[in-house]
Amino acid sequence: MLIVDISDFTKNASKIIEATSVEDVIIKNSDGNSYKLSPINNNTHMSIKDIPYITANITTQGIVDLIRENRAGI
Repeated sequence: MLIVDISDFTKNASKIIEATSVEDVIIKNSDGNSYKLSPINNNTHMSIKDIPYITANITTQGIVDLIRENRAGI
């Protein structure tokens, strides 16, 4: 986390804004208030690699059986 005071931010705004792509940036004002900068990701495209997954020791037949049981109300 990068913490900067308001005067540093006004002097180095572009560099500090770029830093948000790597870490959280907190700007501290002289009155004690703090503000967090974070990027807005306009890229809504997700790759299959971006989808979280779990590993399970189950076969395809096991999945089919579970679905059939669920649909049958067992």
